[in-house]
Amino acid sequence: MSGTARNELSPPAVAAPPAVAIPNPYDLAAVVALALAVCMFHLGSFGLWEPDEARYAEIAREMLQSGNLLVPHLNYVAYVEKPPLLYWLTTLSFWIFGVSEFAARLPVALSAVAGIIATYFFALRAFGRRHAILAAAILATTPLYALMAQVLTTDMMLTALVTIATFALYLHWREGGRWCWVAYVAMALAVMTKGPVGAALPILSMLIWLALRRELRGAIAKFHAVPGLLLVILIAAPWFVAMTIREPGFADFYFVGEHLRRVFEADYSHSEAFYFYIPVIAIGLLPWTLLVPFLTWREAARNPARSFCLVAAGVTVVAFSCASAKLIPYILPAVPPLAVLIADGLISCAWPAADSRAARRPPDSRILIESGPMLALLGAGVIVAAILAPQFRTPYVMAARDSMYAIGAILMAGGTVTMAMFLTRRTAAGLGAIVVTLALALIAGGWTRLETEPMRSYAALSRAIAEKAPDADIICYHRYVQSLPFYNRKRIVLLGGRTELDFGSRLDPDARDWFMNNDDQMFRRWERPGPIVVVLDAGDLARMKERFGDFDLIAAEGKKRAIMRRERISRREPITLN
Repeated sequence: MSGTARNELSPPAVAAPPAVAIPNPYDLAAVVALALAVCMFHLGSFGLWEPDEARYAEIAREMLQSGNLLVPHLNYVAYVEKPPLLYWLTTLSFWIFGVSEFAARLPVALSAVAGIIATYFFALRAFGRRHAILAAAILATTPLYALMAQVLTTDMMLTALVTIATFALYLHWREGGRWCWVAYVAMALAVMTKGPVGAALPILSMLIWLALRRELRGAIAKFHAVPGLLLVILIAAPWFVAMTIREPGFADFYFVGEHLRRVFEADYSHSEAFYFYIPVIAIGLLPWTLLVPFLTWREAARNPARSFCLVAAGVTVVAFSCASAKLIPYILPAVPPLAVLIADGLISCAWPAADSRAARRPPDSRILIESGPMLALLGAGVIVAAILAPQFRTPYVMAARDSMYAIGAILMAGGTVTMAMFLTRRTAAGLGAIVVTLALALIAGGWTRLETEPMRSYAALSRAIAEKAPDADIICYHRYVQSLPFYNRKRIVLLGGRTELDFGSRLDPDARDWFMNNDDQMFRRWERPGPIVVVLDAGDLARMKERFGDFDLIAAEGKKRAIMRRERISRREPITLN
């Protein structure tokens, strides 16, 4: 451990009252504008992706339709894998703006903006104005963060609330006041978003950091821990208690299955190697991670917030690396403190501490000047990948080819401007050029989602069924297509694996009518009077084509086909006058 790190972890000799920075309205407006541009662009322009987005949107739509805000339902059976805060906010968004893709994603996008603003305020109070602007800009232009800001899942809302709670705990340690109560409310809402992990991450980060500083003694009183945790319980516990009373088996399914088994059983869900998140962070934070090897904190002023951010990021990475179940978005809570650390390293190179030897030298050219060529090389690599798109096995590269050309051109042009700014010692303008370049590249990358929608969404197929057979019963064969109930505004009959519907189906008194176990049941339903649509894979359709008899293909997307018996299609023939 370096001398600087040891000093930061040692208790201060004199507890001087910290200076409190006041946010500049223009700085804050610029941060908010950047966050909105990156997080909101194209927000409602593409269909809901399978499976998560369509699932969560449908849960909120059913809440709005039924008025039942207590028990989340998916395809009209109880769905209790997640607490309800995201569903409640999405339902509110539907109520205000109407049921649409934009309204579905809006709470997540606004959560991402809130996380960026929280990072700005933390860095402003813990470091200063330059750190605050740059940390917020880095977070907003981090590809992993920007991508998940437009994906309807619980991960971004959890990240925003954990970020607020974690940073508020530090500010309470530094300044006192009411920051701890901000932290406890944020923790409670995080628990209502994704469970106990919402409180565990901030608390564990602060405890480990205080232990390293040998300041655990008196922490319970200083942080008002007892009334604070009671406040968390008061806010979060009622829903869990009500669900335990109302839904038989909820406690075992949620607390044991969704938490203990997910953490400790490798074959339960999404098992990956221990080091899974190292490349995720390295790639997800590009191009900022390319600069990290060149950064130096040797000339930076002593600041305990630096070691705190390191601990907060490390706790998230280690905790989720130790868990058996791993998915890329799980690591998101580590990104805001990492953004602060990267900003701190850049600032220490660009504007060294006033009392350091580096302050008497020009800015550190190893990092600042090289950032321009790095951007240009990254852009060139994107263009080369676009040229070689037909040779990639994955179809996503070919679908995103046009967007990749645009992204590559933006990065190359921005890299050239950035290098020119640093060569002329215009440090602030150079850092601004990096941020603007990345923001434009991310916005251009938004077009990729439009091109790749058919590979990640069944929105077009579901809309086609709603248009051509609005009154038909819909049978989903062997794989539950999450988009079908959302776009058709009705319950879907499922044949085969119930997956996430299994818990609710066991409590549903009408399960016989909505869950089939074999093909014979489907064909008996197929022969009933009235319109019926079957959604199945193309291979299954080819295998059972003869048994279906005469039918019309009314929609197709990816591997899925939607068929309806020919005479059951309603056609509007033009009226002719003789």
